Amino acid sequence: MPRVTATGCALSAVVGGFAAVAPDDPYAATLAALACFAVAGARAGRDAQGPGSFAWRFLDELAALDAQALEAESPLR
Repeated sequence: MPRVTATGCALSAVVGGFAAVAPDDPYAATLAALACFAVAGARAGRDAQGPGSFAWRFLDELAALDAQALEAESPLR
């Protein structure tokens, strides 16, 4: 992800979204957002040929995440 522009900004937005639905526990919301990014990034990186193909694959993987995938693949298990 360091070679793809705007992933830091996107992560901040996702953390904000998670925090909005869990305002009583911003720490857990942040961890959940980071876990989603980690899983989506790992999945996207498997097939990416470079930063351009990684970017759209990452967005697709982030959108496709479900609870089962996050539970199975999260580095926070």
